[in-house]
Amino acid sequence: MDRDAISATTHAGLPFANPLHPAVIERAVTGLELPPGGVVLDVGCGAGEALALVKAARPDAWTVGVEPSAPFAALARERADEVVEARLEDAGLRAGGADAVLCLASSHALGAWDAALRGLAELVRPGGAGLVGEGFWRRTPSPSYLEALGGATEDELPTRDGLLAGARAAGWEVVGADDAGDADWARYEEALIANGERALAAADDPDLRAWVAAARARWDHPDGRDTLGFTLLTLRRA
Repeated sequence: MDRDAISATTHAGLPFANPLHPAVIERAVTGLELPPGGVVLDVGCGAGEALALVKAARPDAWTVGVEPSAPFAALARERADEVVEARLEDAGLRAGGADAVLCLASSHALGAWDAALRGLAELVRPGGAGLVGEGFWRRTPSPSYLEALGGATEDELPTRDGLLAGARAAGWEVVGADDAGDADWARYEEALIANGERALAAADDPDLRAWVAAARARWDHPDGRDTLGFTLLTLRRA
């Protein structure tokens, strides 16, 4: 089972691939300030759930998703006006062409988190909006927890203060930030593991089995429930 199939399997029934409560994302997305006929771009749009929320709130908006995964791009086409099935660097997007840009747990499409904040700022017009969902360290990660994350390094994520400072340095005004709480993390992580275990009970797969074992080890690690954070930044382009 490849990476996309594992993600689709473990996220079954979850509208977004991050621990934020869906109501938080819905409130932020539907509250975007857009001009008539505004263009909303979602980088790493997945199945297009966020763009569907935009369209429901603002039917006049033009929604564009960028998604390199063919299965997810196919689903997104049912929800968005336009879907570019490509990596971001191959999507041919015009600088400053969007009135709002979304990037929910997809900063890897633009590189490291700080590069992502700069790259997203280039895609939206001055005065435009941004919604960026990004991870951060709630506290300094231990070496054993980094190992449980698959050999991650501390410099891969900022602290929360570092993330906010990075957004400002990239040319964004930080309008608001909504953090995932402990209950949100529990709901999300336990749903992923349960979905994976349910799929394994129906049909064994070595790749999925390894993923579930790693996810369980990470979640049950002594530092697994108070080290990693996630926030949704509401931004405005300077």
